Amino acid sequence: MTRVGPASAMPAWAVLAARPYPLRPALVGLATLSAIVAAFAFVRAIPDVWGVDAMRNMAAATAALHGSFGNVPDYLYSPLAALITIPASLLPPGVAVALWLAARLGILLVGAAIATRGLERLDRVLIAISLVTFLPLLYDLEVGNVTVLVLAAIAIVAWNPDRLMTAIPMGLLLATAPKPQLIPVLVWMLLANRKALAGTIATAGVATLAGIAVTGSAAYSTWIATLRAPAYLNSGGEIINLAIWPQPPIVVWVGTTLAVIGWVMATRRGYWAGLLAAMCLGLLLAPYTLIYGAGVLPAAVPAAARAAPRATLLFAFTAPVALLLVFPLWVAAILGLAALLPAVLWPAVFWRPGGRQAPRRDPEPVS
Repeated sequence: MTRVGPASAMPAWAVLAARPYPLRPALVGLATLSAIVAAFAFVRAIPDVWGVDAMRNMAAATAALHGSFGNVPDYLYSPLAALITIPASLLPPGVAVALWLAARLGILLVGAAIATRGLERLDRVLIAISLVTFLPLLYDLEVGNVTVLVLAAIAIVAWNPDRLMTAIPMGLLLATAPKPQLIPVLVWMLLANRKALAGTIATAGVATLAGIAVTGSAAYSTWIATLRAPAYLNSGGEIINLAIWPQPPIVVWVGTTLAVIGWVMATRRGYWAGLLAAMCLGLLLAPYTLIYGAGVLPAAVPAAARAAPRATLLFAFTAPVALLLVFPLWVAAILGLAALLPAVLWPAVFWRPGGRQAPRRDPEPVS
């Protein structure tokens, strides 16, 4: 077993900076491209989608407060989620939406600061801009969804050693806003973070029981019935399902088979490859996937940048166009990268951005 040297103890982006091509020009280009595309998309979409999910959440909270949970169309979160949102529903809507936006922006900036610790200030700023303007996260910020919280919950589990306490956010997330795309991530936790999985299940169970005790079992029955047949996904309206299921049957069968095989291969490549593949598999095979679902992928970007810096930059540069035009293919290509990269290239199991690594079975980085 090779002991980790000082170079491999650097943050992933710092290792990327040590590669034989300059990092800063690439970051400047990425941040500029992302900001331009994000500004155009934001301005174009804002009249139709600004705060729409946040407003729906507050309407559901008001309904729950008056004992009529289930009366808000298209609300897919649990009665506990509506209960937690009640304080926000008591504020002026514009204030509540602004505070929710600020909270999620803060989470993203804290995550970027952790992942880029040790880099020069300008590089950290450029990476933070690229993160915030990543289209799935930008759309999440715009509509008021919870993908930023999903990203944070995954990162807290993945970026720390396997502990019960690190799973509390994930458990609360499952109790309030369970998303089908998280199922492969939970399987990954079974393989790589069993204590965290136990903490997730325990937290979700306790929180759900508390929700039932406060809101009543009828509200949960209504919620489960809604989840079985989401109205806005079956209406054939404006929602575009980006998962693999709308494709022709032959594409679905072949694509599903290859995705599962790739995921199995990636789990054999190690901790980070397994996580990245699990997130991709969830996006492809969930009953429905909207563009903000891909906002969880940055949880594995620091490790991917360590393992395949050029490919990581390529995916980052192509994201603004690929996510809009060929979402399943772009996600499938990332899954393929996770499956095919040799295990020796991936960071150590308990690698944390900016922190220390556990010993790893790979050679010293080439200077």
